[in-house]
Amino acid sequence: MDAFVPRYSRLGEGFSKAQKFIGSEVKPLHGGKRAAGPAGWLSDLIELRKVVILCSFCRAKFNPRRFGYRRVFVPDATGKSDGYTVNGTCDWCKGETVNLSGGTAFQPEELYKLTTIDPTEQRRTARLRAKSLSTWQFLQKRK
Repeated sequence: MDAFVPRYSRLGEGFSKAQKFIGSEVKPLHGGKRAAGPAGWLSDLIELRKVVILCSFCRAKFNPRRFGYRRVFVPDATGKSDGYTVNGTCDWCKGETVNLSGGTAFQPEELYKLTTIDPTEQRRTARLRAKSLSTWQFLQKRK
């Protein structure tokens, strides 16, 4: 139940004590039974559409397509790691991903195009640009 509060009113004004008590109860975001353990925290992050970091062990348990998530690609200029490796704390087991050969970040599908470079799309557009150049343009570009 969503309620609108007038602009210059005091918070809680006009509500009975019983209504204030019901409003102060903490409810899970997904409306159903809260999962016990780390899966409950992860389901709350997914419900809020936050970025999720998982270690290599927990990554196998997570199905990103089921929740509308994609792996985050961050290009590595040094070339020491692939672009999908991130460091941080695993949101499932709370272990550090640095010690476990890196982790993987997952991002909601609706935010992916706004913040992430898709490597397959970049390769595809670069190949199309290269094919569209004539031989003369290609030779002039190399100079």
